This record gives sequence, C-alpha cells and structure tokens, in this order.
Amino acid sequence: MTDSMSAEQLHATDPSAAALGIELVEATPGRVTIRVVVTEEMLNPRGTCHGGIIFQLADTAMAYVSNADGPVAMATAATIDFVAAAYVGDVLTASIATTLDVRNALHDAVITSEDRVIAHFRGKTLRLTTENAKS
Repeated sequence: MTDSMSAEQLHATDPSAAALGIELVEATPGRVTIRVVVTEEMLNPRGTCHGGIIFQLADTAMAYVSNADGPVAMATAATIDFVAAAYVGDVLTASIATTLDVRNALHDAVITSEDRVIAHFRGKTLRLTTENAKS
C-alpha cells in the first residue's frame, strides 16, 4: 500500500481539518506543524477548549507526518497529557516529530498557545504493507 501523498496533499483533502479551520504551517520529512484558532464551537461547558479538539489537532499532525511521502500508515495508539487550558481566541499549534523504523513510528507532539504548553501527545503508527493491510 503506497498511496504516497505529501503533507500538503493530505491537508488539502482533509475534510475534518477543513471543518475545524486547521492550517498546515510547515511540513518537512519527519516533522509537521499545524495550528487552529479556538472558537466558541470548540468549548466545553466550562468555557475552555474541549480536550477532544486538542487531541484531534495532535492526531491530525500525526496523520500528516506518518503518511507523507510514504506508504499508508495507521495509528495504533495515542495518549495525551493536558497541562493547561486553552480559551476562545487562543492559537493552538501542534508541532510533531517522528522516530521511524521500517514499519513502526513513534510521534511526539507539543501543543502550545504562544509560550504556554497546553498538552503533550505521543502516538504510534504502523506503515501498512500488502501483508498486514487486511489484519
């Protein structure tokens, strides 16, 4: 399975990212940075950015970095540690770096708003091959 696309192509065809207003800031081999502005629709009942939005931002960055210019990859695990709250108008930036072997990758992201750390994210992906694509 080698439907190779660049991070820019992945972003351009990502309806979920478009719906949230996620922007691709930078993409280089093994690194991706994306951002989103927190809107009213992204808030939880306490008036802070919903954790699912923050997770989705990091997960989107992982999808781009793990699938750019290589075989199709799928997430196998992900965790997030929330450090601080985000509010309407905050610009959340997810910067992710990848450690990759032939089939498995480990992705570490920091989600920030200006100089504040909002969350730390770690995800794992598996590059699909003809042999493991159906399992």
